[in-house]
Amino acid sequence: MRRTATNAAAFAFIVLAIVGTVSDVPPFVCGMRSMGGAAVTYVLVTVAGRVAISILASVIRGGPPRGAQVKDQTRGHAG
Repeated sequence: MRRTATNAAAFAFIVLAIVGTVSDVPPFVCGMRSMGGAAVTYVLVTVAGRVAISILASVIRGGPPRGAQVKDQTRGHAG
């Protein structure tokens, strides 16, 4: 997961640096925005990956995901 997040962050850094350069942003501002965008991308990809793994693991196990609330389906039934 770390490798994917690192690759995505590096790609985001390069794209944001190119966009900042084309937009005539000062180099320091361009670098700071690129670093911030890369950090946010790293965190988002890491969190999304963990959520996806949790969902896949729960589907394989056959139960609800960890931390999910299970509704009580017995209420409201006449019986």
